[in-house]
Amino acid sequence: MKSTNTFITSMLLVISLLGLFGCALVKAPSPSQYPLTTHELMEASGLAASQNTPGILYTHNDSGGKATVYVLNSKGMLAARIQLEGAKNQDWEDIAVACYGKEKKSHIYVADIGDNNARRSFVTVYRFAEPALVDTLIKIKNYDQIRIEYEDGARDAEALFVDPLTSDIYIISKHEENVGLYRVAYPYSLKDINIAKKELTLPLSFVTAADISPDGRKILIKTYTSIYKYSRKKSQSIVKALSGKSKQLPYYLEPQGEAVAWDAEGKSYFTLSESVSDQPPTLYHYR
Repeated sequence: MKSTNTFITSMLLVISLLGLFGCALVKAPSPSQYPLTTHELMEASGLAASQNTPGILYTHNDSGGKATVYVLNSKGMLAARIQLEGAKNQDWEDIAVACYGKEKKSHIYVADIGDNNARRSFVTVYRFAEPALVDTLIKIKNYDQIRIEYEDGARDAEALFVDPLTSDIYIISKHEENVGLYRVAYPYSLKDINIAKKELTLPLSFVTAADISPDGRKILIKTYTSIYKYSRKKSQSIVKALSGKSKQLPYYLEPQGEAVAWDAEGKSYFTLSESVSDQPPTLYHYR
């Protein structure tokens, strides 16, 4: 996401300089690196692993991009595009995959939740069934629009995940000194605006992405400089899990990293950065 805030711009410059030295805040073997060969994903923001097709990842561009979900393989090669007909990419910032409904079919959730100046009266999450990847261009006409309003006023946010155990939607705000965790309780309305209730304050800032493992037991939260893992005990709430201690995971500093995702088994994780200074975005795989 592009920001006019001078402090954010300066911070990103520092991160870029650190990245030149291959700096990581946690010592670990280097991740596998796969520069993207497509020029269609210069502002990648959001990443999620398919639950139907092993080795497939979903991503998208942020503010002003096409209403398109891009399908990558685990080595960063573009495999297909999924177009949401009639949808708008006002500021898509994250994406999630989770099972939904009585039949527990896998669905994709696209989070149009970016709001630089915190002025939007509501934000939208698009939800549609994960399609069979039978073509390189897939057009989706039938999708749900989950409209969301924060109980304490508009917020800029770039991180969303869906609890696979409850189907609740969780959003983490970005800019506060200590960010907020908001929950949209399931079942949510597809007609009226849903209220996102603040459930927790986290001692983090500049949160750019989040993801939860398919079994609901491990949560990743990413900032511009770090990735944190929270463990969730059986039958424990998300709030209780995120109130506990986190573990800082290996992270190779990216120029403007705004995406993190578990693999389909929740054993390894990926990150993806926007393009900076005409350098191609790179998919990183941490095993």
